[in-house]
Amino acid sequence: MHSTVSASILLSVLATSALAAVHSVQVGPGLSYTPDTVTAEEGDWVEFTFGAGHDVVQSSFDGPCVPLASGLGVYSGFPSGGEVWRFQVNDTNPIWLYCSVPGHCQGGMSMVVNPPSANASRTLDAYQSASADANSEAPDTPQGGVFGAASDDDSTSSDSSSSATASASASASASATSSGTTSASETASETATGTSAGSSETGNVAPANLAASGMMFAGMVAAGVAAVL
Repeated sequence: MHSTVSASILLSVLATSALAAVHSVQVGPGLSYTPDTVTAEEGDWVEFTFGAGHDVVQSSFDGPCVPLASGLGVYSGFPSGGEVWRFQVNDTNPIWLYCSVPGHCQGGMSMVVNPPSANASRTLDAYQSASADANSEAPDTPQGGVFGAASDDDSTSSDSSSSATASASASASASATSSGTTSASETASETATGTSAGSSETGNVAPANLAASGMMFAGMVAAGVAAVL
């Protein structure tokens, strides 16, 4: 029962992972995110491969180059060159992102995930224009994302599944071996008991036959003596 439930949960997780798309963004070279516009569904990942000296911070459209208030939003920190960081999209609302290094956001290093379609004036160009005179800020610590490529998660899931299958097979094999050993022990015990019982019965029969023979011999001697007299 537990094995069936665990297998169902694992299949559900793997199916959900398979449906989530990964949108790759290159950070740098220069003051660029490539691509600078991404359209993602809920549950998708936006994955950044970093050039050194850049970060990714979330802001609002109306507050370019400034993190969202109250500790909300995503922030990558400053990964090393070649390092991968990503965040998962929780809904299809616009996500405005920028680099907080002084001069970078002001120089146009920004991007948008799910640009708004209902308001034609809220474009990436408009955001970048408003950024020119802004003061860049960044949160104190990374938040809202994870380091490592999404493909690493797929590999880990596959390895975990294989490990669980191998463990279950090993347990079943050990159980079968144990059962076989127990059966053999029981058979040996029964055989030993039967042999002991057989030996005991045979031993009891021999004395009985000897006693009967002795009585017959005594009777014959008595009859002979009577005849002589």
